[in-house]
Amino acid sequence: MASTTKVFVLKYAVPCLAVIVIAIQVFFMNTRNLSKWKGGGYGMYTELHYASNQIYIPGLSVDSLLKNNREMKDVLGYLILMPNRHNLNKAGALILKTTHKDSLHIQVWKPSINSRNRLYTRVLIDEIHLKKTDF
Repeated sequence: MASTTKVFVLKYAVPCLAVIVIAIQVFFMNTRNLSKWKGGGYGMYTELHYASNQIYIPGLSVDSLLKNNREMKDVLGYLILMPNRHNLNKAGALILKTTHKDSLHIQVWKPSINSRNRLYTRVLIDEIHLKKTDF
């Protein structure tokens, strides 16, 4: 009896569990702008590594924000990894607090390669305009 249960689990339960994990990853990747590289790496060969993403803030140097500020490195690093609206708001609030500016415009860009035309371009993933009064 134990042998048939073990065979059933190995034949059906484990593959079903793997399919469920893959389906959840694909769902979150398409609906929540999560990285294809995370959650098992399904689809990681379909786009460049998330470390290639760039944060652009007009009038500010991102490198100067990162210098000697561990919290900023963590928040902006997480924004590069998962550039969704929640992480943009969190990064914007921290940057406004750190720089004492009245307003802020943050853009997250990812590289895109067209292999047919051999073109390397950047694509805007998301952007946000924040004011200090929003918080």
